[in-house]
Amino acid sequence: MNRTRRLAILSLLGASAVLGADRNLVIVLIGPTGSGKTTQAAFLQKRYGLPVIAADDLIRQHPEALKKYQTPGIDPGVPQSNPGVNDLVHDRISQMDAKKGFILDGYPATKDQADHLEAMVKEMGLPSPVIIVLDIPDKMALKRDKNRGREDDTPEQIERRLKDYHREMDFVRTYYPEANIRTVDGTKPIPEVSKAIEAVLEK
Repeated sequence: MNRTRRLAILSLLGASAVLGADRNLVIVLIGPTGSGKTTQAAFLQKRYGLPVIAADDLIRQHPEALKKYQTPGIDPGVPQSNPGVNDLVHDRISQMDAKKGFILDGYPATKDQADHLEAMVKEMGLPSPVIIVLDIPDKMALKRDKNRGREDDTPEQIERRLKDYHREMDFVRTYYPEANIRTVDGTKPIPEVSKAIEAVLEK
């Protein structure tokens, strides 16, 4: 989905103005590629006035932060698990726009990162994270991912992204109380998904 269409949908949702900006929120957004995370993150950013912090973006922007942690015990094929990501996230949420909360994508991915996040939010006086899972069947995730049209994608890379999602979900369900995890049907139309997420956060 292109940027113009996403913005049009958000406008129809009435998300052009920042509402609920006085709330303190920490949201962890989880979903496979094709689940609509980018679109829903943009909705949440407008709805609550919170910055979106994507681990993949931080890694691409600051690859040097991970080099000092490269040891035999760190899988270079899963950069999100590198302890250096803690430093990147810490630096990012220390900025002024994150003082009332933030939306995380791709973090935490390990127990160490989850412990680090919990310590950071307590230090900032923020509430414990709410985990929003955008749930879609694997077959749909694979189909949507293949239809995204990335020329440099290989079938192996597409399968790897789905495995990464399941690894992240297994970790989250092990680490966080069930009460902190909210599952939303990501197969619904975009406005319905946005409203479902909003309903969860407004409870």
